[in-house]
Amino acid sequence: MAITLFPDGRILHNGVEMASDKMHDQWVVESDGDSPNGLITNWTRSSLAYGAAYLTGMTHSSGIFTFPKTGIYRVDLKIGYYRSDHRRYIGGIMKLSTDSGSSYGDLTRSYTGLYDVSSSQSYGTTISQVHVDIQNASTHRIKFECVNDNTVTVYGANDDIRTMVMFERIAGT
Repeated sequence: MAITLFPDGRILHNGVEMASDKMHDQWVVESDGDSPNGLITNWTRSSLAYGAAYLTGMTHSSGIFTFPKTGIYRVDLKIGYYRSDHRRYIGGIMKLSTDSGSSYGDLTRSYTGLYDVSSSQSYGTTISQVHVDIQNASTHRIKFECVNDNTVTVYGANDDIRTMVMFERIAGT
């Protein structure tokens, strides 16, 4: 039985990784905002006590997130929406770039619709999860887009979580 310890926190048992640096980092939208089709840019690191970054967190600029190090990450996206009239479809898309943001490919999509049954607001939520292998932290980027058939309001709040993204590093590469 061979156990190998590495300075970066990894532990191998007979060549199989048993432990690696873990990380979690939660970002939220803290205020409502109308969202036509396109990039969600108003992310902020969660100010809720349980939402703070653990170990080294993500970096964010103008809706684009960069990873702190290589590894396998679980990414959870929840987007809340509302509107006072019908929307045939609204959704969230996760997109990944492996070339420093020159081009992006879709990782996953999630859709819902809104049907107004009264004169008040109709609400909806989309949820997506994905595992991604970040092989080069200097070139991999991720972003999140809202798509819809007409402008919707992305639901934000600073006292609970209505729209958020959670990044968790679960293993080394």
